[in-house]
Amino acid sequence: CLSGYTTYAGACFKAYNQEKTYDQARQVCEAAAPKGVVGMLALPKDKHVNNFLRDLKNAVSEISRFWIGLSDQKDEGEWMWEDGTPHDTIGDWSNWQLGEPNDNQGGEDCANYGGSGWNDAPCSSAYKFICQMKEGIPHKSL
Repeated sequence: CLSGYTTYAGACFKAYNQEKTYDQARQVCEAAAPKGVVGMLALPKDKHVNNFLRDLKNAVSEISRFWIGLSDQKDEGEWMWEDGTPHDTIGDWSNWQLGEPNDNQGGEDCANYGGSGWNDAPCSSAYKFICQMKEGIPHKSL
C-alpha cells in the first residue's frame, strides 16, 4: 500500500482529513492511485469492511461525516457502488441509518458515514472521505 494507506481484505484504505464534494473526493481517490491500481471512494459492501472503515474514519474524526463510494446520481433510487455494481437497499447487506436513504428535499444522491451508519446527502456538500485502492482495470462510468 501507499504511505498513509492501511491494508484490509485485499485492498488499501485511507480516511482523508480534508473536506471535498463527492465528485472532488472521487477525483482525489482516482488520482492518488499509481499505474495499474484502481483508486475510488471506499466500498463497504459487507459488515467486516464496514466495521474496519468505521474504525479507520473514527481514528481521524468521530464526529465528521465521510463520503463512501455509493450514490444514486444517475437514476434516483437506483444506488450504485463506484465500481459499477448495483446496491439493493433492501436485499443487500447495508448500514443505512434508520429512515435512510430518504432523498431529503429531493437532493440527496450520495452516501456518507453519519453517526451510526450510512446517510444520503447532497453530493455538492463537502465532507471528509475514505479512498480505497485495488489492483485491476479502472471502471470508467459512462
